[in-house]
Amino acid sequence: MDNRLNKVITVISLGLFMYALTQKCYCTTASCADSFAVLLSGTLGWVFGGATLTWFANPLLILSWFTINKKPKLSLICSLLAVLISLSFLLFKRIISDEAGNYKEIISYRLGYWLWVASSSIMFIGNALSFLFTQHSEKMK
Repeated sequence: MDNRLNKVITVISLGLFMYALTQKCYCTTASCADSFAVLLSGTLGWVFGGATLTWFANPLLILSWFTINKKPKLSLICSLLAVLISLSFLLFKRIISDEAGNYKEIISYRLGYWLWVASSSIMFIGNALSFLFTQHSEKMK
């Protein structure tokens, strides 16, 4: 049961993540950002701090996908952190907009952002359910 649930949850989460990459994720006073470009630039952008630090939700989510069957507690923790970090993007009012270090005000959040949050959230909810099912079945033995 757990492996099937884990597989379904991971596929849904991964699907949402992949779909998010095809969408705009947020808009500034200058333009709207493509999710895929933000993912790629985030590998270096985090050095600027601020809102770019939320990029770290991505490796945590990926780690959660890969550890769900072998290390479910680690997967649960990683997915929870991914949700919290991705939601923390809402706390930032501006984001770095270019290599020169200029910032632009964030004026809206687009579908790509919400799909990204949903991907982490589904993974966390799935991990939590799987963990609860496992705990319950161990008590029944």
